[in-house]
Amino acid sequence: MTGREDGPVKMWNPARAGIDLLMTAGPVEVSPRVLSALAQPSVYHYYPKFVEFFAETVEKTAKVFRTRSENTLILQGEGVLGLEAAVVCSINPGDKVLVFENGPFGRGFGDFVTNAGGTPVYFHEEPDRCFDDGAARAFLQANSDAVAMTLVHCETPAGLLNPVGSICREAKRLGMLTIVDCVASLAGADFRPTEWGVDIAVSASQKCISAPSSLTPMAISDHAWEVIEKKKAPLRHSYLSLLDWKDTWLSSRRFPFTPLTNDVYALGAALDEILEEGLENVLRRHEEAGQFCRRGLKELGIELWPIKEEYCSPTVTAMRLPPGMTDAQIIDGLVQKHRILISAGYKELKGHVVRIGTMGYAARRSFVAATLDALGDVMKNSPRS
Repeated sequence: MTGREDGPVKMWNPARAGIDLLMTAGPVEVSPRVLSALAQPSVYHYYPKFVEFFAETVEKTAKVFRTRSENTLILQGEGVLGLEAAVVCSINPGDKVLVFENGPFGRGFGDFVTNAGGTPVYFHEEPDRCFDDGAARAFLQANSDAVAMTLVHCETPAGLLNPVGSICREAKRLGMLTIVDCVASLAGADFRPTEWGVDIAVSASQKCISAPSSLTPMAISDHAWEVIEKKKAPLRHSYLSLLDWKDTWLSSRRFPFTPLTNDVYALGAALDEILEEGLENVLRRHEEAGQFCRRGLKELGIELWPIKEEYCSPTVTAMRLPPGMTDAQIIDGLVQKHRILISAGYKELKGHVVRIGTMGYAARRSFVAATLDALGDVMKNSPRS
């Protein structure tokens, strides 16, 4: 086994005072090896050995995406950078874009489409369930004049894992560009962009990859590059520009601007841990951690937020609040009595759910067991309204 079996690292950090274990929906715990990599001395980004290290990190990222390095980028910023870039670099004013939404991140794609001058057309589902394949296909077929569609794989606020493969295959059959948010699923749930017909896949370093929140791994198909290059007014000379990366890094191993060198060190270390453990083993560990978490919650008498367990993501579990308890009672109680932090609800689900992340370094039975034991204690000893 790798160093990922070690416990959370306890260091002086005023921003994390009172917390020993991070079981949130992201950012998540990172391993001692990743922290050590982050703390290494910085370097000039055109020092040949750093350029070589960056190239190796891209290759490792491509292996996790199950794609080629020439179709892989690492943007220098948190995942939202890639989500917005995917839309603004590919959508023309007036383009019709189908936006699948059963939560705030799915709906957020519509804002990016609007900002790019496109016209979002929404396929809505309730936030406690995934998209139905038949209804999704019917929607795509009824709107076959759309140029693109967007979809979130793991909608973290609700703990849902949407059926990306079937939806994207149908969209591709109809000639649409497919854009997928795999921020909270890459390296935690099965995700196969090439096989499933995903043109642009956007992830983030701080979720299942288990590195600091600073980088955006992306997989971009050959077809997507053609669309981006043929955009009526291609975006260039911008932090959002994917073409700037194609014209520099992919063409000549130059950078469009100074990369975050130490964060790249950390990402490289996190990817090494994934590949050394084996991607399939990592996915199995996430699945087992998620199942163990859901089973433990049921034993505590807590109801899951998704209406069917088959809708649940292995990477984050959303639970309904126990009767008579508030989210603040649960979260504060876990921190104050047990030094464990979980996530509150987000946007419209705030005050209705709390969430336990089982991502990356935190996706292991011992951490989940400690969290469930602590949760049971807080439930038993907290007053109820």
